[in-house]
Amino acid sequence: MKKISLQIAVVFILLCILISVQGCKPTPSPSPATTQYTIQFNLTASGSSITTGQAVTAPGGHYYIDLLRFYLGFPRLVKTDGTEVPMSNLCIVALDKYLPYNSIYGNTFTFSVPAGDYKAVRFGVGLPPAINDTVKHYHNGPFDPLNQVYGLVWQMSFTFRDIALQMYTDTSKAQNLTPTRPLFVHVLEDGDTLNLYHDLEFDKAFTISSGSTFVDNFNIDANQVFFPSSSPIDIKTAGSTDMTNADKTGIALGLQLDNNFAKAISKQ
Repeated sequence: MKKISLQIAVVFILLCILISVQGCKPTPSPSPATTQYTIQFNLTASGSSITTGQAVTAPGGHYYIDLLRFYLGFPRLVKTDGTEVPMSNLCIVALDKYLPYNSIYGNTFTFSVPAGDYKAVRFGVGLPPAINDTVKHYHNGPFDPLNQVYGLVWQMSFTFRDIALQMYTDTSKAQNLTPTRPLFVHVLEDGDTLNLYHDLEFDKAFTISSGSTFVDNFNIDANQVFFPSSSPIDIKTAGSTDMTNADKTGIALGLQLDNNFAKAISKQ
C-alpha cells in the first residue's frame, strides 16, 4: 500500500514539474504589421481621366489609345536622409486589359516598405541599361517582366520595347470622324547608340505609418505625350514605326514620343 502511495506521489510531482515547465514557455510575439506603399498609374487627357478605347478630341487631333505598355525600372522611395528604399527591379505598366493583370503587369503595384518619413519617389521609364546588359536569352517565367508574352519583346531581333503604344487617329481635315487610322509607335531600347532610359524623381514629403498602406497616383497625360508645345506630334500624318535602322523618320518619331512621354508623367 505504501509502495502504491509512493508511486502516486512521484507521478503527481512529475505532473507538477511538467505543468510548471509548460507555463514558462514564452508567448509567441505577434507578427509585425506589414507596411506597404502602392503606386498607381492613370491615363488622362489634359487633366481628365480617360480609358483605352475612349475617343479624345484635342487641339492637335482626334484619337483614341488602344494599347499602352511601358517598363517601370527600379521603383524606389527616398528617405528624408537621402537613402533609397528599393521596391523592385522591373515592372510593366499596362493601361490596357488584353492580358490579365498580375503582380508585375498592370497599372497598380504594392510593395512592402519600412515605416518612416520619405521625401521623394524615383523610378525609370524604359528598360534600365543595368538589366538590359545582363539579358542573354528569353525569359519564360510567368512573373518575369522580360517574358515575351507581355508584348515588350521584339522577337525578330530580341530587342526590348521601352514603350509600346497602339492608337487610332482621325485623318479628316475637320477632325470630326471616328478615329480609324492605326498608328503604332514602339520605342525600342538601343543601349549602343541611344540613351532612351529616363530616370524620374518626384519630390513630395510623406510619412508611412507602421502597418498602413500609402497610395501614390501618377497621371500620364496623353495630350502632353502627343501635343506638348515644345515638341508636338502630327498624329494625322505620322507613320507607324518600330524604330528600325532603315527607318530614319520612324526613329525620329520614336525619340520624340519617348522624350514627350517622360515629361507627361505627373504625381497627384
